[in-house]
Amino acid sequence: MSLEQEERLLLAQQRAGYRLLRFSAELEQGFLEHRVQRVRRRLLLVASIAILFQLLYTLLDLTLMPLAVGLSVLPLRVLGLCAAAAGFLYCRRPQSPPRRVLLAYCAAYGFNGACVAVIIHLCWAQGVAMPYDGLFLILLFGYLLLGVSFRAVSLAAWGFCGLFLALGLLAVEPAGFLAYQGQFLLCANLIGSLGAYLQEHGQRGAWINLRLLDLARLRAEADDARKLRLLAAASHDLRQPLNAMGLYAQHLLEQEQQPAIRRISSRLAVSIEQLGRLLQSLLDYTRLTLPGGVQVRPEVFALRPLLERLSGETGREAQVQGIELDWQCPELWVRSDPLLLERMLRNLLSNALRHAQAGRVRIVAREQGDSVRLEVIDDGRGLTPEEQAQVFEEFRQLDNPGRNAELGLGLGLAIVRQLAALLGHPLQLRSAPGQGSCFSLDLPWALAGQQRPAPAASATLQGRVLVLEDDREGREALAGLLRRWGCEVTACADLPAALCSLQTAAPQLLISDYRLAAVEDGLRAIDRLREAAGQMLPALLISADLSPELQERCIPAHVTLLGKPLLPARLRQALVVMLPTVPVAQAGG
Repeated sequence: MSLEQEERLLLAQQRAGYRLLRFSAELEQGFLEHRVQRVRRRLLLVASIAILFQLLYTLLDLTLMPLAVGLSVLPLRVLGLCAAAAGFLYCRRPQSPPRRVLLAYCAAYGFNGACVAVIIHLCWAQGVAMPYDGLFLILLFGYLLLGVSFRAVSLAAWGFCGLFLALGLLAVEPAGFLAYQGQFLLCANLIGSLGAYLQEHGQRGAWINLRLLDLARLRAEADDARKLRLLAAASHDLRQPLNAMGLYAQHLLEQEQQPAIRRISSRLAVSIEQLGRLLQSLLDYTRLTLPGGVQVRPEVFALRPLLERLSGETGREAQVQGIELDWQCPELWVRSDPLLLERMLRNLLSNALRHAQAGRVRIVAREQGDSVRLEVIDDGRGLTPEEQAQVFEEFRQLDNPGRNAELGLGLGLAIVRQLAALLGHPLQLRSAPGQGSCFSLDLPWALAGQQRPAPAASATLQGRVLVLEDDREGREALAGLLRRWGCEVTACADLPAALCSLQTAAPQLLISDYRLAAVEDGLRAIDRLREAAGQMLPALLISADLSPELQERCIPAHVTLLGKPLLPARLRQALVVMLPTVPVAQAGG
């Protein structure tokens, strides 16, 4: 039954009511399973109390009554104990059918009540004035603790009470005494049955509401999953041509020598990178708003190399705008997700360079107790208290009323706020008009670990690379750029061609797109190529789908995941680590 069908049935049942304590056949089965789950949760407690009561009464029988009378009722006590234990063992078995679980549960209760009824009359027949209040305790136990249906508990309770009165008639008890007992048990059962009816009516209403809430939650989760799939598909389809454009623009920029064409190529590359960043902001923000869209992977790492690289990458933009950019960071180690932290810092730097109207921007990291305070400080125009409350809003740009695309979409600080909450890093903003702004993050301090020295970014690449990309434009653009950087490239459109080229190409690095036209995806293709090559070749996976699931698959496979559109600088950094390098001086001869 689908979620929509179940919801319609629940709403229809809610409107029709359930005064007879019956649902439609489809819903009744679900409520039965729910009731059995509730019975099993309280089964140990109920069975323990029932067995304890029987043991206590057995002890009283043997100590307070004549021994002959106590021994005569002992078999009935033992039968009651055996019935309670057998019912407990059967009901706790996971493979027991739900209806039989409730049947065994109520049968054990009814049998114990019948044993008590017989014990009372057996004692009376031997001249021992056994009080019949024990039956009242059994009634309280059934109506208040069992948690079964109104019909089942009423049938069992009325049944052993009727047995008690029938035995009294057969034993020719005094009519007045028997009438008093009957009236007492009748009133107790009427009160208990009414309470059981109201209790079950409330349980059924609560179950309907609970199921409706569960269905709403499942529908919301399904909608989120559908949005994530749509996001992944749109991300791939939009980034694929954008990725090829960026690689072609970089290739043209590096190859062409004419100043006019180089100037146009440079502007084209900047525009493509700008478009890629805008698209990335939209996709990242959408992913952050969906539950499970971004998964945190904290690790211990050195903060200084990250700040050094970020300042180097943004230094050119700061120089073009006439802004002084510097950073201060001693040897500090922190615990965070390095990729998400880098995204936050990039957004904070971009905001300071583009919107703060500053002459100087600083990145400062320092120890503060058991944490590391990381600050992005500018000496720009500053913000009023009203503006400080607005800067973290989505699509809000205080200095861009004309929506100039060169200044972004107004999602940078909104992404920073969401990532800070996701990582658990307190985010603060201190600012005043004319006194600049300071965005600060508090990161958990960590003990120093083993730091791998970073290779020189200016080194010339060399090595044999096997590229697997089914998109012709992207394949040619990536292969051309790699050859420009000094690599020997074998570019293949599908996995069979890549497998055939292994013998002649003997690659030192594999680069594959994730979404291939064939059945195999990029990760499986890398596994096949490694198996055919007989060695664990370094590998890069290029994908517009940066979902947590794909990242989880890449980690154990020792595959580096790069997102589309592929930034040439980021690609080169990965290649410098994975391929042999030649210093610039040596490369020049």
